[in-house]
Amino acid sequence: MTWESPIDVSSEEFGNKCTRIALNQAGNPMVLHGKTGDNAGLYLSIMEDGIFGDPIQIVSETNIYLMGESEGPRMAVHENRVAVSYQIFGEWATGGHVVISEDDGHTWGEPYAIAPTATEDHFMPHVAFNDEGLPWVAVKLGVNPTEEGILHFNTDLDAFDPAISGSIATPGVCECCPSNAFGYEGMYYNVVRTNGDNLRDFWLTASSDGVNWDNAIDIDETDWVINACPASGTSSTVMEDGTLISAYMSAPNGSRVYWSSADLNAFTFLETGQIDPSNTFSENHPSISSSGDWLVAAWERNSGGYNVMVAVSNDGPQALEMSVVNVTEGLSGHNRHPSIVYDGEHIHLAYQNAENGVVHYLKGEISGTSQVDGVKIEENPWTISSNESTWVLRGEDASYVLYDLNGRALETGTFSNELTIPMNSLPMILQLKSDNHVKSFKLVR
Repeated sequence: MTWESPIDVSSEEFGNKCTRIALNQAGNPMVLHGKTGDNAGLYLSIMEDGIFGDPIQIVSETNIYLMGESEGPRMAVHENRVAVSYQIFGEWATGGHVVISEDDGHTWGEPYAIAPTATEDHFMPHVAFNDEGLPWVAVKLGVNPTEEGILHFNTDLDAFDPAISGSIATPGVCECCPSNAFGYEGMYYNVVRTNGDNLRDFWLTASSDGVNWDNAIDIDETDWVINACPASGTSSTVMEDGTLISAYMSAPNGSRVYWSSADLNAFTFLETGQIDPSNTFSENHPSISSSGDWLVAAWERNSGGYNVMVAVSNDGPQALEMSVVNVTEGLSGHNRHPSIVYDGEHIHLAYQNAENGVVHYLKGEISGTSQVDGVKIEENPWTISSNESTWVLRGEDASYVLYDLNGRALETGTFSNELTIPMNSLPMILQLKSDNHVKSFKLVR
């Protein structure tokens, strides 16, 4: 990866809360950012010809809920339409809104209250578009218990229809982890953190018509048990072959970022893994995007200060760990809450720079194959084979770490010429590092 220098999206006057990035129909980056206190509001900054224009205040409302980065406003794009969903602070039943632009984000209509007469909570609206370009919204509906609510836009009424249940097939819903609504090939999907007796796993829910949500599968093998809501959601992308990749934080052994994959065509779960199994520092707030064979992920890591990490892979999410790089190393202050999008040519990254109170934008390119600068991975100096009871690795001298799929280190050491590993009934990841090479093998019996 190669990166240009970071630039400020706007001045401190327009804030850096709840940063989101997307591309409009013209391919121009749009960065959503909020401000509390003086000059409070929700703003959109659009880059054209390499320069961000003046921030556009997209609604007149200033009391917008911007306290939780994961729980804040969301943005969706369909052709020239751009939609933003947001919550008015303190108005948990009636304060969910959607506002729409018909011209790539430059001008905005009057906002729609999604549930103007509701008496139960409609919290954290997450807007998406269906194939016809109509908005629909997923929310947290009610309190004790909370369920997933789905609201569709009714063109005849020029309003949203009342909420229907979108979680009838899941074991409860985590009360303050945001939804992750999206569409693919005419289907409606939502990735939801569930709550079944404090087991807070992510499930993929699906509907062919947006009304009947009776299909759901568990896509999270981390099995995190916690008695309080972690207030952290997912970011998802669909690869060209119909494979869903969702990135999220889970903490069965400390806060780390994970990925899970599912085959949308067969509606089956595939695999869960940690993005960087060798990491031992706290991580959160991943964002993920894809184009062609390439997958791009960003997240924050706290290793004595917050920085933004980025990884890329053209060989599935399992290979993300091979290219992890700190893209904010050397910048002053904390750098947090990244949002990323990849257009097939450039990586577009926005993140919060806490010291200056602004949003930074970074533009990058993928060069060659997945790699960290200075570490060769094109050659493979190791071969691996197996017999009935062991894996046998042969090749140049190296250090190694053996992980389970939750990122727990099972064994570490060094070897010369040959390494023997007993078979395990569960999959493992073997990471190797020599002076000139790094390589990971997935060991599946």
